[in-house]
Amino acid sequence: MLAVMLALGLAGTVPAVPAFVVNEGVEIPAPVVQQLAGLAEAFKAATGQALVITDGTRRPEVQAQLMLRNLERGDDLLRVYSNKAAARAVRDAWAAARKLKADRAAILARITEVIRGQVAVGDYVSKHLREGAVDVRCVDMNAAARATFKKLARKFGVEVVDESRTPTPHYHLNFL
Repeated sequence: MLAVMLALGLAGTVPAVPAFVVNEGVEIPAPVVQQLAGLAEAFKAATGQALVITDGTRRPEVQAQLMLRNLERGDDLLRVYSNKAAARAVRDAWAAARKLKADRAAILARITEVIRGQVAVGDYVSKHLREGAVDVRCVDMNAAARATFKKLARKFGVEVVDESRTPTPHYHLNFL
């Protein structure tokens, strides 16, 4: 990226330390890049910290793996996901497959099938599937930085779902 910017004569616009970094394999949804960058730059200016993006766009297969993990550890999907009907369909598919004593691979395949079907008709259990969400690491933010982050997110019109007290602590950002 830096080489491309240098070739375009944009070297002066490249910050010495980026305002956000993206974990390997994470895809940032194109529609949110500008808004995310603005939020990250404001956060860095206020705190000196760069944001760490831990998750972005998800495919149904990845969403199914994460939801299966959550179900296996006892999470209540209806409490975690705002699309209750879609979450209930995933939970019910999981419960039905378990009742049939299906193995983990078959359970995962069934959950993936349910999520693919939902996406096909425009019903999304997570905004990650719609290219409208990213997750931000928060474990390295102190209380003041967390408050600043939430305040700035509101200023930039980004909804923050505080998942800092879950087994995988993060802030889920909804841009849609």
